[in-house]
Amino acid sequence: HHNFSAGNNENSVEAHIGINGEANLDFLNIPLTIPEMTLPYTTLTTPHVKDFSLWEKTGLKEFLKTTRQSFDLSVKSQYKKNKDKHIIPIHFYMKDFQVLSTPSDIFIPAMGNITYDFSFKSGLITLNTNVGLYNQSDIVAHFLTSSSSVIDGLQYKLEGTSSLTRKRGLKLATALSLSNKFVEGNHDSTISLTKKNMEASVTTSAKVQIPILRMNFKQELNGNTKSKPTVSSSIELIYDLNSPKLYSTATGRVNHKLSLESLTSYFSIESSTKGDVKGSVLSREYSGSIASEASTYLNSKSTRSSVKLQGASKVDGIWN
Repeated sequence: HHNFSAGNNENSVEAHIGINGEANLDFLNIPLTIPEMTLPYTTLTTPHVKDFSLWEKTGLKEFLKTTRQSFDLSVKSQYKKNKDKHIIPIHFYMKDFQVLSTPSDIFIPAMGNITYDFSFKSGLITLNTNVGLYNQSDIVAHFLTSSSSVIDGLQYKLEGTSSLTRKRGLKLATALSLSNKFVEGNHDSTISLTKKNMEASVTTSAKVQIPILRMNFKQELNGNTKSKPTVSSSIELIYDLNSPKLYSTATGRVNHKLSLESLTSYFSIESSTKGDVKGSVLSREYSGSIASEASTYLNSKSTRSSVKLQGASKVDGIWN
């Protein structure tokens, strides 16, 4: 069953679609078989999987009870008109023929506000999404999508906002966030542009937490042209892998830093990387570390460069 409606008046344009019905999930009962495989260039093998049922083994059978599921879907969009107008002056030079009157300006309607709403409901999961683009003193875009479910891993929230400010130059700011039982993340970025300077900054962080892996990631990037163009960047990754079924573990850290400076008279860049790992594969231990530093300086009279690299490793016979 479905319904549709639409409308248009002096203030807004909108449309709505609604659908409800049933879905057949019988395909989840089809058994899956995955053969044993040997990883290339190693003695490691993946386990053999036979007659694996997604419907029974993942717990869907306990939550949903039946493969026949009903659902409701709704989509709504709306455009709110803006009565303001942009004025573009024009001039006509028509010497070869006469006209009674000519327009001196062109009027273009200003952009209004746009919104979009989506929802889906079933016995397994409920999804909601809202998107909006707003033309106010600043131009702002915003979206939010989320879910609720009888399965914790299917619940999430993803939200983002981006704004463009036109006061004393241009400034674009963006923020994103994601939350889930297994994954979390945040991203923030800002770009500012004025007649005398440009600045930019980006920060990203992520966290992964699943039964066999824990990982943290962070990245920062900054740059400006205040006294001289400069850029700096840093990346950090920390991880911990533990798979009892494969008798394998891995823990480690990676750090990377980069800085750059530039003027018409010289150019300079420096970078450093450090990393280490320790663990075991099928109860065979291994470890390794690496450290590197590099720098370059260049001007009209000379060039200087240096590179330093150190590394160490220990592997207990997992290679053919």
